[in-house]
Amino acid sequence: MERAPTSQYDKVKVIISDCHLSAGRFFEGRVNPHEDFHFDREMVEMFEYFSHGSKYGENEKGPVDVELIINGDYLDFLNVPFEGEFEEGITEEIALFKCEAILKAHPQVMNAIRAFASLPNKSVTYLIGNHDGELFFEAVRKRITKEWDPNGQYPSQKIKIISERDHIKYPEGVEIHHGNQFESGNEFDFSQPFLKTTTGKSILNIPWGSVYVLKIVNRLKWEREYLDKIRPVKIFLLIGFFTDPIFTFKFLFLSLFYFFKVRLNPHGRRTTWKQTINALKQEGKVFQDLESEARNLLDENEKTHTIVFGHTHRPMHKIYPDGKQYLNTGTWTKMIDLDWRQVGSPIRRTFALLVFKDGEVRAELRQWVGEAGPHQAFNG
Repeated sequence: MERAPTSQYDKVKVIISDCHLSAGRFFEGRVNPHEDFHFDREMVEMFEYFSHGSKYGENEKGPVDVELIINGDYLDFLNVPFEGEFEEGITEEIALFKCEAILKAHPQVMNAIRAFASLPNKSVTYLIGNHDGELFFEAVRKRITKEWDPNGQYPSQKIKIISERDHIKYPEGVEIHHGNQFESGNEFDFSQPFLKTTTGKSILNIPWGSVYVLKIVNRLKWEREYLDKIRPVKIFLLIGFFTDPIFTFKFLFLSLFYFFKVRLNPHGRRTTWKQTINALKQEGKVFQDLESEARNLLDENEKTHTIVFGHTHRPMHKIYPDGKQYLNTGTWTKMIDLDWRQVGSPIRRTFALLVFKDGEVRAELRQWVGEAGPHQAFNG
């Protein structure tokens, strides 16, 4: 049963991330192995639930202030091929092509977001993650904003896609980050989101992790469709050396090849050897839970008491002895977890629910269930 308070609240934040809506189950005339999101109906139900009724719609005080915060990697541009290829030199033309493919593949969800935003005191805010860097192109932000704005307007009073910074900070002591900026392999340069090619074209300045997805994961998913769903990668490699050695060696070789190729050459993404060595050290920690990074943010500002991340695909709600807390919104996609603490392949459909009242914030990690029981406490 939901434990939301019966008293009125000042505002509500519903935070989701890492849903990875891509080009649909069928794309370019065949089954698409790169589509990982399969819960369009459930997501539509959730948006409707948090915009109607006396709790989230309207009550005697008027329309309830509900902000839907999309905390990165909601739209997955990296998983959409362009003319059959996963091109790392992403131009505005390629980005717009991918955008149209995603919008076309999930019309019910797009309509539900527009319906949500059309209601009084309802708004949508989008933070960029490492799978939706194409949103740095203003033409892409404009296209999505016009798709979701109830009047098709850009700029919009209802839809805000943030491209100038990597986080949202509320004066009540809450910070929201996607989380990729704390990993050198997935970090965007917000001060220089584009690079110029020798022909003068602007291309997206993507990090090594994006090249990894485009050139390795997406290529090899045709052989092992579960490749991008396994965590932790180190355990997967260890097991793979014994159970699937040929594929594992190919995966490892391609990973190392593109790792150094990106750092030594392409499109001006050159880095120093010191940066490369530091990145290699951190590669072993990819897909960590980012708890230490969240705790550092909590320690930096005594007024900050709640940090919300996504990115790791691992849902968490950690409450510390000093009362501060870290939430990770997890993912709506299938994961194969080899960590003994939560081994399995669950689909959890988690999100964070923040209720603001009288200057205080109550935060919970929730799990969407459906119409019969809209959401429940997440218990791991």
